[in-house]
Amino acid sequence: MRSAKSTVALLFCPDSCAFRAAVILMHRLFMRDSMEKPKARHYRYLFGPVRSRRLGVSLGVDLMPHKTCTLDCVYCECGKTTRKTLVRKEYIPTLDIMDELDDLLSSAPDLDYVTFSGAGEPTLHSGIGEMIAFLKRDHPRYPVALLTNGTLFHNPRVRDEISDADRVIASLDGATSGVFKKVNRPHSALRVTEMIQGLVDFRQAFSHQFFIEIFIVPGLNDSDSELSALKSALGRIQPDGVHLNTLDRPGTEPWVKPAGDTALKKIANALGGAGLIRFHPKGRHKKVAGDIGDIQLIETLLRRPCTAEDVAAIFDINTQMAQDRMERLVADGLAQKKRMPRGTFYFMQKNAHVCKTG
Repeated sequence: MRSAKSTVALLFCPDSCAFRAAVILMHRLFMRDSMEKPKARHYRYLFGPVRSRRLGVSLGVDLMPHKTCTLDCVYCECGKTTRKTLVRKEYIPTLDIMDELDDLLSSAPDLDYVTFSGAGEPTLHSGIGEMIAFLKRDHPRYPVALLTNGTLFHNPRVRDEISDADRVIASLDGATSGVFKKVNRPHSALRVTEMIQGLVDFRQAFSHQFFIEIFIVPGLNDSDSELSALKSALGRIQPDGVHLNTLDRPGTEPWVKPAGDTALKKIANALGGAGLIRFHPKGRHKKVAGDIGDIQLIETLLRRPCTAEDVAAIFDINTQMAQDRMERLVADGLAQKKRMPRGTFYFMQKNAHVCKTG
């Protein structure tokens, strides 16, 4: 039987620069959870389901160590990128991820999508094609979605590996080099022209649903000239639709602010009728499990800041219980909270002496 200490250690990337000082506290939390009633299997690479503004009720699949990405976007809800890379490899064992998927999906949960996303760029994982093929073969009832920054679509192998996904949503926040660098802070070898061409090539071969998402950062990518460049790029890509997004949860940089509704509508018109992403309404929830421990809650908040309402829906608990659990993490020095237009969001503490994966 695995010890509590080793179980906690496995939750995080082994080469993380942070969280090490929190192991003792995490051990205490684990032991506190272990004294409660027996729980279902704990999943290390699956999260949610979450109420997605784009995909309804979505089970998340996290393929990457925390914040391993090709970009370091100023608005990212998962925090600053700590490993910026273009190297594709099997960062997490493919078979381990498929085993978790098989175990959970064999219970026939009611989901709208199984979505590859998480706290890093999923197309960096060299096994993504094998995992999509596994889902289509062994669990065909579940549509597969991919949320990606699109930076690796210039690679024909990447395009081929994700070709069986049912829906792909790729980001394009800037169409000029200057804006791309300011908003997305890319790996030094990435070029926005190459990225756009990769999106064009993918669209031409991809027969399923393909959407482009543009995250509006006021003052950076909302000028008339940049919107004109984006519209031109979208004309070349020809996606099935364009989604406009803006800050909803706390982002990486505190100076990033959300664009207002009036501004978003103006931008949508300038781009030729883009759709605005709205938060999914309350009341529609399909549960996977109706229990929560501090370890599960921490892993959820590592991947995305949440309100008490978000956590209550994910874990099928009442809102007050969710808030009490998150306030306890704040009191323990593990989490922070921030008031946003949609409510108070809780997220993992960014200081190295408390909790953050690398």
